[in-house]
Amino acid sequence: MLAPNHSRKLYPIIGLLLVLLIVAGGYIALLEMQRKAATSAQQKEEPLITTPPESQEATLADLGEQPDWTTLDLWQDTITHDDFYYLLTEIYTTDNTWKRYITIHPDHAIIRTDTSKPGATYRLNFASVISEASPNRNWNSVGELPPGTKDKPLAGVHIAIDPGHIGGDYAKIEARWFQIGDSPPVKEGDMTLLTAKIIKDELINLGAKVYLIRGSNQPVNPRRADDYREAALAKAASLGKTDEETVSQYQQKFFYRTGEIRERARRVNLAFNPDLVLCLHFNAEAWGDPLRPTLTENNHFHVLLHGALTRREIAHDDERFEMLVKILQRSHEEEKALGIYMAQSLSKATKLPAYQYLNAASRARPIKEIPGLWIRNLLANRIYQCPVIFLEPYVMNNKQVHERIQLGDYKETKMIQGEEKKSIYREYADAVVVALRQYYLDYRIIYNPEGS
Repeated sequence: MLAPNHSRKLYPIIGLLLVLLIVAGGYIALLEMQRKAATSAQQKEEPLITTPPESQEATLADLGEQPDWTTLDLWQDTITHDDFYYLLTEIYTTDNTWKRYITIHPDHAIIRTDTSKPGATYRLNFASVISEASPNRNWNSVGELPPGTKDKPLAGVHIAIDPGHIGGDYAKIEARWFQIGDSPPVKEGDMTLLTAKIIKDELINLGAKVYLIRGSNQPVNPRRADDYREAALAKAASLGKTDEETVSQYQQKFFYRTGEIRERARRVNLAFNPDLVLCLHFNAEAWGDPLRPTLTENNHFHVLLHGALTRREIAHDDERFEMLVKILQRSHEEEKALGIYMAQSLSKATKLPAYQYLNAASRARPIKEIPGLWIRNLLANRIYQCPVIFLEPYVMNNKQVHERIQLGDYKETKMIQGEEKKSIYREYADAVVVALRQYYLDYRIIYNPEGS
């Protein structure tokens, strides 16, 4: 116990500490006032839409359903105001149209849920501090995985591969078919499936658990065009068209594209629960009449991440909800890191220039430091509830690409226009596998036994 005279000697020190605490508290309060003022300057609150839309077309995406907004309760108090604002404005939207549907306050956001019902909203509360815990989700980021090894850097990683389109007998209906003279026709759905099977084998060798979302040139969707008659009639009517040709076109489109992708999403989200989806596609320039197509000198590649909802897309209740799920699950951070590796690997393997979107500001955002890496809202990369890398290398109706397609798949290399080249399918597959292998080696904890 201190003697009385010693205690008196501490009084000035205690007083100084109290003064410092008061000053620090005042400074923190000042910073908070400045942050709130900045927030107010960033966004002048606008009233949420209270007028019902004129048609179903204004409320939901094609074949979309009104979401259960209480699902977002899983992420209450898990994202800070600043993180939410950044992701919403810099990644997931292309302009300020979001202000018509989302009002951001310092500690919460009010979100329009059903634009057919005035006043229908959902309140999302923000976290006061950044949480170290992972968000609630059915996939693992690279940092959440147990250690891998140099030989098996993808051990335990669950990857779903989505071979774009259907191919086979459906290639013409999909408009993913063309033919030059008497040569075998080009079918994108066949090409993506072949590439997917090569990638699957290589990833399994690296330890991954791999699923093919489709394993044949047959639809995943159990429905057919006739089953979409009612939806097609409603869609055509919303556009002011009632002719049979328009209705038939939408019936076919809902079958082979919209309904097919939504059925694939059910497999991804309910059965596979992967850590990553790879959507494989080949690109094309306009080729005119499929029976007399035009070949081009143009060739390029690009890689897509999810985001950049347009003013029309964020007006749909279901797309707005799906965007918020992506934000709250923190998908972008994982997608961007993976996408960088993928874009760089494809660039090196293919030696192709990066694709540039024309008038991109209204429908896409570039990752500026990485040529060929873009953010865009597509049905597949939006409704697959995990990180999605959407790949678009090669222009199928490029002259050299067409020649390589005609050669089919082969091992080793062949001389093509004076250069030794792998088959186009193995070049594509190898670039994807190299990117994934290096990404997990660089970002995952790798177990190295002593002496290895």
